[in-house]
Amino acid sequence: MNGWLLVDKPVGITSFQAINRFKKLLDVKTGHCGTLDPFASGFLLVALGKATKLVEYAMNFEKNYTFVVKWGVSTDSDDLTGNVVGNCQVIPTKQQIVDKLECFIGEIDQVPPIFSAVKVKGRKAYEYARKGEELILKSKKVYLKKFSLLSHENDLSTFNIVTNKGFYVRALARDFAKSLNTLAHVVELRRNQSGIFENMEMINAEVTKDFLHNNELYDYISSRILPLDYVLDDIPVYDLDLSDAKKLKNGQFVFHQLSLGNDSRVAIKSNNELVALCMYADGYLKPTKTF
Repeated sequence: MNGWLLVDKPVGITSFQAINRFKKLLDVKTGHCGTLDPFASGFLLVALGKATKLVEYAMNFEKNYTFVVKWGVSTDSDDLTGNVVGNCQVIPTKQQIVDKLECFIGEIDQVPPIFSAVKVKGRKAYEYARKGEELILKSKKVYLKKFSLLSHENDLSTFNIVTNKGFYVRALARDFAKSLNTLAHVVELRRNQSGIFENMEMINAEVTKDFLHNNELYDYISSRILPLDYVLDDIPVYDLDLSDAKKLKNGQFVFHQLSLGNDSRVAIKSNNELVALCMYADGYLKPTKTF
C-alpha cells in the first residue's frame, strides 16, 4: 500500500480524522499534504506507506481555494468558528474590491492568524491563544499567484485564489478587509484540485459510508491509489538494473552517464518500481531518499 489517495474532506472534522479511517482500514502509515481547518472542505492529498517520504516534496504544489468572506465583522480566529471581536458598518462595493485585488498579487508579507499551528518557542500559536496568552507573531513572505472576485452580494463576497504552501486564507481576508478600511472573516473555505490532480475523482467520505463491509471498502480504496512516483511528474526518471538499484537502496553512489547537468534531481526506477530519489553530480547518482 504505497501511493496517494485524493480525498474530499467534509466540513466539521480535522484533516487527521479524515485520513484516520483509511489508516485503520489499510493498516499502513499515512500522512497528508497541507492541513485543512475543520470548518474547511475539499482536496486532501493523502500519502500511504512509502509515499510519506515524499510529503515534503508534494507540499510544493500550487494550491487553489474558493472562499466566502463576510464583511463588517471580525473574529479572533479570522473565521466563523471564532468569537466576534469587532464590528464595522463599512461594506465595500464590488468595484472597490476589484480595484484592490491587484495590490495583493505577488509576494506579500503575511502575519499568520493567532489560531494557527505556527510554532513559537516550541508551542503552537493556538495553544497560547486558547489560554488567552498574549502573542505577537512575525510576518513571513508568501506568494499569491491569482486573486479574483467570483461574486459579491450584500455583505458576502466569494473569491478564488491560487497560492503556494504556508499561505493562510484567513489572514488574507483579514488583511484585505483592512486595506478597504473595514473588517471581515472567512465563513466558507474549500480547497480545489489543481495542477496534475485537476478533475480527477476524489474519495468522498459520504460515499465510503455506503459500504457495508470493510473488504468492499478496501477494494474500492485500493483501486484508487495513485502510484508512488505520481507526484514526481517534473523530475526526470531513469531505469536501472536490479544490481545498481540495490546499491542505491543501500545508500551507495552509482556511476552512470546521464545527459543531465550537475546537481540535477533524478528519480530512479527498477522493474517499474520507484527505488530512490538522487542528486546527479560528476557522473554519480547520489541517493537522497530510498524506497
